[in-house]
Amino acid sequence: MIFLANGLTWLVLLLWSELFKLVGITFFNTLFFATDWFIYLTLGLVTALAVILARTQSRLIDSIQKLFTLIATGLLPLVSLLTLMFIITLPFTGLSAISRHISAAGLLLTLAFLQLILMAIVRDPQKASLPWTGPLRCLIKTALLVAPLYVFVAAWALWLRVAQYGWTVDRLQGVLAVLVLLVWSLGYFVSIVWRKGQNPVVLQGKVNLAVSLLVLVILVLLNSPVLDSMRISVNSHMARYQSGKNTSDQVTIYMLEQSGRYGRAALESLKSDAGFMKDPKRARDLLMALDGEQHLQQQVSEKVLADNVLIAPGSVKPDATFWSALIQDRYNVMTCIEKDACVLVEQDLNSDGQAERILFAFNDDRVIVYGFDSDRKEWDALDMSLLPNEITKEKLLTAAKDGKLGTKPKAWRDLVVDGERLNVNLNE
Repeated sequence: MIFLANGLTWLVLLLWSELFKLVGITFFNTLFFATDWFIYLTLGLVTALAVILARTQSRLIDSIQKLFTLIATGLLPLVSLLTLMFIITLPFTGLSAISRHISAAGLLLTLAFLQLILMAIVRDPQKASLPWTGPLRCLIKTALLVAPLYVFVAAWALWLRVAQYGWTVDRLQGVLAVLVLLVWSLGYFVSIVWRKGQNPVVLQGKVNLAVSLLVLVILVLLNSPVLDSMRISVNSHMARYQSGKNTSDQVTIYMLEQSGRYGRAALESLKSDAGFMKDPKRARDLLMALDGEQHLQQQVSEKVLADNVLIAPGSVKPDATFWSALIQDRYNVMTCIEKDACVLVEQDLNSDGQAERILFAFNDDRVIVYGFDSDRKEWDALDMSLLPNEITKEKLLTAAKDGKLGTKPKAWRDLVVDGERLNVNLNE
């Protein structure tokens, strides 16, 4: 009831914000989805109203519960069949097929969770048996007996990732999910196999209560220093780097940037690591994570670009007018503040007698073409495109030195419709 109420409320708010965005008003989108106090207030208010409704409208809640039970009663045999079919297939395909997929553990845990949650919905302590015929009842009990196998296989697949790449927030949460589902599935297993004359449905009720308490304890620990997922993730990542298991290129700056104060402390330690900072691109990414893009863009100036951009053989060093044009968009050229990170080439691309200037930004894998406007006496950015992997800095400089730079006309001409030009860009 709580999830349904919150889901419908946020769906209405999403529709509200999107409608006003159509007419250029973004206030509601910012208020609803980017304002913390509004989000917390709305979640708390809707949850409280849902609880009040559930306590006062018992008939309505009973009807909803019966509806969910009816749906679960129909789905459980189907999920049980899927569970058994997959577990029978495993001996023929092998576990190695599972280990190759990143999402294997998540899929297996989802299947086990579906089996268990549907059983929890269907169970009725007042009835001595499940509400199905004999064959279906046997199918469901067998599926419950093999449910722990799914959790064990998921745990194995998850542990492979942890051993290969270390702990992350998602992997820690995955391990905790494995723990919960393992207790849950083993509890159901025991209720069927070792019931000592008791109704297994009654024992399953006690298992559900124990699992609920376990989930509550885990949620408390996750929000405490004991199981601080960010701290564990950052410590694991840095430990692998410091032990040599991960190279400098395998350090994930984005993950550290998103890991709060622990991640920032790790970034600060990398800043003083000479081995890590010797690579210009890594150093730039690290400084950008620590100080932000604005700080890096502030370092871009005409003098810095003139001193650090490498002029290709056969091209003329530009005057101040060109460098002034470059800093009009500092974001596109901020990687050029590193020595020789960018190469400037002159080439007449349209046969008008005036050479255009092509800036190759290798650290950003982009190419920017600048043309001179003779009327305004200024340089303008005409085009920007991705740099193909085949064109390296060494290859470009060698071609410029050997006189192998040139242009090639396109085989496909543009279409003109009553004076209006349609660009035809086809792969040749």
